[in-house]
Amino acid sequence: MPPIGPPPLAGNWACHTPPGDGTWTIGDVWIDRQSGRLALFVTTAHCNPFDVMHGGALATFADYQCAALRDYSDDGADHTPTVTLSVDYLAPVPRDRWLLAEVTLLRGTGSLIFTQAVMTVDGAKVGRSNAIYRSFKRKDAP
Repeated sequence: MPPIGPPPLAGNWACHTPPGDGTWTIGDVWIDRQSGRLALFVTTAHCNPFDVMHGGALATFADYQCAALRDYSDDGADHTPTVTLSVDYLAPVPRDRWLLAEVTLLRGTGSLIFTQAVMTVDGAKVGRSNAIYRSFKRKDAP
């Protein structure tokens, strides 16, 4: 049973429940925009037959990294579709643990947002991701 409430880490955590009820949804993602972090409690629903997080679930979590950036997530009308996403899988992610992503804004232009995230479980690195998102924040952006 996943814990009720935010991850047991200091921060200003807010819960985001993705829309939809399909089996593809990742579930509750916790976001701390002040420090650019994401957190997810890994459950059986995220795991493969080997009882570790499925690579597709980890990639879906990594695709939330733009949501952790205050400059691009305060305005709900600023949709940021993914242009490209790459994930490096460094170690298995065990079930019943908190997965944390520390997100860094590399560069923002009028139309693109470049980010990276390092994902950890209990301080151990389990994944790395780079992403480019499309930004519609500026009305004159192509």
